[in-house]
Amino acid sequence: MRLSVLATYGTGFLATFSLAASGPPPDKSSSWCIPGTEVVIDTVEIDGQTLTASQCDLVLSQRQSRNPRQARPVLSARNRNLCGAPCTTYCNRGIGGPNPFDCSTLAANMQNRGGFNISPGSTLYFTFASCQAYIINREASDQYYCYDQSNFGGVINYLAFNCQASSGGGPYAGGSCHFYDDPFIGFVEVRTS
Repeated sequence: MRLSVLATYGTGFLATFSLAASGPPPDKSSSWCIPGTEVVIDTVEIDGQTLTASQCDLVLSQRQSRNPRQARPVLSARNRNLCGAPCTTYCNRGIGGPNPFDCSTLAANMQNRGGFNISPGSTLYFTFASCQAYIINREASDQYYCYDQSNFGGVINYLAFNCQASSGGGPYAGGSCHFYDDPFIGFVEVRTS
């Protein structure tokens, strides 16, 4: 069973909200990173709590597609610009999820930073209080994404408030939004830190 609801936020952010009984399983954060590749990029204090931005290299198994459609060879764009790209939301089954207000604080503090590049086969992740937000690049080329509320910030807020234990159809424990409904390209994920 799959339920899709189209949601639009601000200018340019478009998400399809999908609940799929056979949706992608949640990854474990420890399985994403090659041990020893985690690097803290930035930290900032917000109301006595630390917002941390980090990056790591993905293990080979996480660079491969979870999507059976991708078994065939695919040409990927060079330096793909994902600002304004549609993404499909999957809520992860479970109890809890991050406090959506922690995620909202994280998103608000990121929104005026412009855009960012994500290296091939890597992840950029942010942690604030109970909220952890990831953006994963599974392609073989750089990706560019925007921090604003129409993109990364909006996706973080949408996932945090709509993929909670109390959300309709739940209980959920966070979720992910796959660019062009294709996890091989990459995705944003929100989960409990």
